[in-house]
Amino acid sequence: MKTTNVAAALAAAVIMGVGTAGASLPSVPIMVDTSPCNNRHWTTLFTNEVPLRWSWVTNADSAELAIIGMNSSFVTNFTDTATTNWAWKVFSSDVPSAEDVYDLTLTFKDNQEIIGALTSKLTVVTSAFGQSKVIPMPEDQPWPSIKENAVIPYDADWAEATAGATTSRVVIAKAGGVTQTNALADASGYFGWKLRKSDWGYGIFNLTLTFPETLAEEWKATLVRIPEGMLIKVQ
Repeated sequence: MKTTNVAAALAAAVIMGVGTAGASLPSVPIMVDTSPCNNRHWTTLFTNEVPLRWSWVTNADSAELAIIGMNSSFVTNFTDTATTNWAWKVFSSDVPSAEDVYDLTLTFKDNQEIIGALTSKLTVVTSAFGQSKVIPMPEDQPWPSIKENAVIPYDADWAEATAGATTSRVVIAKAGGVTQTNALADASGYFGWKLRKSDWGYGIFNLTLTFPETLAEEWKATLVRIPEGMLIKVQ
């Protein structure tokens, strides 16, 4: 969505009485989604327990729910066809200890034969739980050094030239190593970059975010991952 449309949507919200000036009582803050195409809000978790709901596929006698994340995975089965919801406890504490991107797949089966499936993607980011980091000094910034699995947001609406895109692409090139191209089906969302227990190893990584349909506005970053543990420098 272009900037002019965002301004118009905010103006409409004020006209409808959200935060109207001169009100005798303060308005209750609410979230206004000005971009119906922006799906990062809908895929971001804000609680440690998520109610999952679905409609049972006709003729299915069982279903398997697989939740695959970068840090952990989980699989459970349902054999009662009356089951249409389940509470997923994402983490035991009030706030997450690590960020993650989860792929959820609910597979319906008839006599062990797959006859349908539902999919979804949900993301845990620490800032959604009031854990936004304050960086007082430039030298304290966590980037460009990276240690853990990374959750990388992307959004075509960041620049007017790419606002009409419907797909995106993240390219990760390791200096002196392999290059991985990740074609993403959406123009807005989260990309989970699994570093731990992977073949990426350590070194310098060049990341490029593009929106191929627009052929414009590349977003670039260079990150470094150093080996964990103690480092001894000899001069």
